[in-house]
Amino acid sequence: MLEKDTIAAISTPLGEGGIGIVRMSGPDAFSIAEKLFEKSSGKEDNYPVARKLYHGFIYDNNRQEIDEVLVAFMPAPYTYTREDVVEVNCHSGIITLRMILEALISKGCRLADPGEFTKRAFINGRIDLSQAEAVMNIIKARSEEALQFAVKGLQGELSDKIKEIRDEINAVRAPLEASFDYPEEFDGQLLDEQNAENQLRTIKAMIEDLLESVERSKAYTEGVSVAIIGKPNVGKSSLLNVLLKQQKAIVHELPGTTRDMLEGFINLGGYPINLVDTAGIQGTDDPVEKEGILRSRQAAERAKLLIMVFDGSRPWTKVDEEILKLKSDQQGLVVVINKSDLDRKLTGEMFEEKIGHGEVIETSAIKGEGIDLLEKAVTRQLDGMLGHNDEATVMVTIRHKEVLEEAMFIINEAKEELYKQPPEIISLSLQQAWKKLGEIIGESMNEDLLDHIFSEFCLGK
Repeated sequence: MLEKDTIAAISTPLGEGGIGIVRMSGPDAFSIAEKLFEKSSGKEDNYPVARKLYHGFIYDNNRQEIDEVLVAFMPAPYTYTREDVVEVNCHSGIITLRMILEALISKGCRLADPGEFTKRAFINGRIDLSQAEAVMNIIKARSEEALQFAVKGLQGELSDKIKEIRDEINAVRAPLEASFDYPEEFDGQLLDEQNAENQLRTIKAMIEDLLESVERSKAYTEGVSVAIIGKPNVGKSSLLNVLLKQQKAIVHELPGTTRDMLEGFINLGGYPINLVDTAGIQGTDDPVEKEGILRSRQAAERAKLLIMVFDGSRPWTKVDEEILKLKSDQQGLVVVINKSDLDRKLTGEMFEEKIGHGEVIETSAIKGEGIDLLEKAVTRQLDGMLGHNDEATVMVTIRHKEVLEEAMFIINEAKEELYKQPPEIISLSLQQAWKKLGEIIGESMNEDLLDHIFSEFCLGK
């Protein structure tokens, strides 16, 4: 499983920029770099000095200068991969970076697979698997809160919690195994099953605490879908534009201007939100409008939260009543009474008995009034649905969730069978739960799953 060859990749995004980096890792990294790099300061007896930046030029196989560079030589084990690492800092340009990479490969290294640098860091014991996954979450973070979650994972907070749970499992197993390994020591005394049951309850609660973070983690990493729905000409598109702070949707006094869904990305309260403006919902014979309304209903079904927009200057109708029914019990809701600058026909009190746990906000999208209140209401709804707390908890991915749920099932079975089965059977079940939890930190893992996890990384990381 441990690779012995030397790998290389471009570690910065391709494109024009101030600095680009080509990275090598492996046993031949130093010797390959020395074949192509010529430092400008002349000969040194102790060259290369670890972690010193050397100025000079890098050449291709025809001894043609590729670029003026700064090169760092970093010996194992104090590197990202715990292998010898060389980083070539050059002027960032697609041609420059690729020519340097090709020159390095021509001297004996190979192009790294996606995520292979981080995979080597895991294989060589610098980080565990959950920390490796946190690296990708850091790269993909789209808000400060998502970054905080990911950094906690890289610092090992999830690993520490998993290790704590596994220690608790071993604490339950110890007397169970002693009872059948050394029966003479028990002198006919029964095991304290009540204490074991209490310990299993504690373990179950610890796993439940981690599972509560799943939805919030998913929201931060994958984003949250929020759909703006309502009748035509109530101001949905105007709200979309003012929330996005750009003219994304065409706004016109004629109803039905928006016939298809429009989307945009915003960040509210740390949540990456995919905001969807839908076609107005109404009765129509126009086949194009019918298709748009169908898509609006489908978008409403998929959304985590609905922003239902009503025209406050118009009386309540049966269509408005039908729109309210589109919300499911699993969705958040913010009701927007728009056009508050006009004569009022709708009030917040009218919605109190209709919307349950939702919130009502009055706005004038045209004048930009009430928008800050709307943003705060959306954030409060998501916080309530996703288990907000003041301190960011650890990032728990869908993969982690599946492992935790399987371990939970085993723990529950062991608790139910504690008084019915011999200690050997209970101990064996707990050992399975202990091993299952080890999949989160990579102690028990098959090669195919590892390859799948690291294949999602970018080249050069």
